[in-house]
Amino acid sequence: MIPITVPYLKLHSSFRAIIRKLRFISWISYNICFCKAALILLGLIFSHKLVDIAVVAVLITYLTDYPRNYNVVEAARLVNLQEGISASTVIFLTCIPDAFSGRLNVIFYSTISCILGLVLLFITAFEEAASPLLKRLILIGVVLLAVGKAGMQHFLGPFLADQLRAHEPIKLNISEHRVSARKRVWWLIPFFFSVIASVQLSSWRVISTFTVSATGITLFIFRLGIRFFHSTEITGPAAGSSLAVVFRVVKAALSKRHLNNPYSSNQLYRNDQNQVHLFPQVKFFRWLDKAAIIEPSTTLISPEEQEKAGRLCTVAQVRDTKLMLKMVPIWTTFVVFGLIVSTGQTFFPEQGNQLNPKGFITYLLVIQHLSRVFGNFLCNRLLSKWVPEAKQKGAKIVRIWAGMVLSTICCAVAWRVEVHRLIIINNKGLLDNTDEVIPMSIFWLAPQFCLLGLMKGLARDGINKFLDDQFPEPMHSCVSAITELVTGFASFVNIVSVYFNKSLFADTLNSSRLDEYYKMLTIVSFINICYFWWISTFYTRGDDTAEADVIPQATGREEEEDFKVIVV
Repeated sequence: MIPITVPYLKLHSSFRAIIRKLRFISWISYNICFCKAALILLGLIFSHKLVDIAVVAVLITYLTDYPRNYNVVEAARLVNLQEGISASTVIFLTCIPDAFSGRLNVIFYSTISCILGLVLLFITAFEEAASPLLKRLILIGVVLLAVGKAGMQHFLGPFLADQLRAHEPIKLNISEHRVSARKRVWWLIPFFFSVIASVQLSSWRVISTFTVSATGITLFIFRLGIRFFHSTEITGPAAGSSLAVVFRVVKAALSKRHLNNPYSSNQLYRNDQNQVHLFPQVKFFRWLDKAAIIEPSTTLISPEEQEKAGRLCTVAQVRDTKLMLKMVPIWTTFVVFGLIVSTGQTFFPEQGNQLNPKGFITYLLVIQHLSRVFGNFLCNRLLSKWVPEAKQKGAKIVRIWAGMVLSTICCAVAWRVEVHRLIIINNKGLLDNTDEVIPMSIFWLAPQFCLLGLMKGLARDGINKFLDDQFPEPMHSCVSAITELVTGFASFVNIVSVYFNKSLFADTLNSSRLDEYYKMLTIVSFINICYFWWISTFYTRGDDTAEADVIPQATGREEEEDFKVIVV
């Protein structure tokens, strides 16, 4: 045995230090690249996240504060309206023709809409008394803000990726993993500074002044820097035709309902897989296969002419349509899930508005965001490292179900915390005093904010991961927008739910029985868990091998999903 000498130890230590330096340099070169276009986008990302944290996330506290003095039901209605309009706008912007929805144009006009909404809120922040005109201005401002938020949130991330993708050394073999890693670095910088800035903003007059100024300045810089953007990347991929294809397939199938189901693969248009019963083989959707049947005609109309006339679709188009319709049941479970999310985003900030120390609600919003990132990151790593490929589909269903379970726990925790808050209010005689700070720490709300973030990371981001594996790459954007629409629709459901339970709500939150509303949502959420578990059995059955053969899967999806959470 060779004795270990002191010079050997020093040499070994120096060698390990060199290895660490080389690894650090390799990490820097892999995750960081200088890009003028991305540098210009930093300002717009900063203003977007600042508006999201300092204004949109706590909008209900602005509405209920003096001199607006909205009652709880009116304020909740406006906040949910903003959320619903924002989700509806996302699907509209995703599915309109690309000639009108180039990413650069959408970002530019969405930011203008956001600025106009902020200006109207800026005007109302300096009003000394409530009036009908004040409420009209607030309503218009909220709608404009919702439209602006939708465009910026949904398109800023992909547009940043387009610019970084142009810096890849090999254009024909772009590393999406590296692009995603660099997106995270570029996005985290403005997000970090937006959190710091939002914490420093003390009053609504200061918030409105700073956000309007910051968004206006960054948009001006964005407009001046257009020449630095890579022109080949401005328009973005074609994602707007997916819903149009669904309507076209249904229309073609209905027009040929008199035909029998196909019995030979030669009957079907562009049938590269030589299938007779097209994938996915759902009996209820078998009639859609008729859309791909080439009609025998005495007038010798070619298949291409039949396709132009809207009477013939390709096998791939029928497959995509059947896949989308197959996902409708699982999307329905996200209406209740979205109802819980909408309730949390509406009432959680208002609960903390009077707690001690006042103004610390931003810290809870950061906790919520970090919980979502952590939950999504942990699930992606566990699935990729510990679950075999054959069981991935079932594991992703379990992940979504776990998020649904957390939604029930979140409602239950919020219910008990609100009971505690109301007991303190009654004991201290603060029922009608909305200006007095309640002697209860605001960090009592931390568990429900944390659970709200975790359930989003598991279920909301989990459904995106699950759907991305079911659909081909060109449909990912549209499918994600549909999921956003479903959860956004839940905001409108929340408006109706609050209206039908208006006996639980008074003018102020202190006089309301929000605890009873949370209790009701706990029961509804539990029923939704059972419904989801029953629905999920239809997705865990079937031929996964056939699915893998038909739909090519992208690589590096875990890293892309991590970035999606940071964007949101």
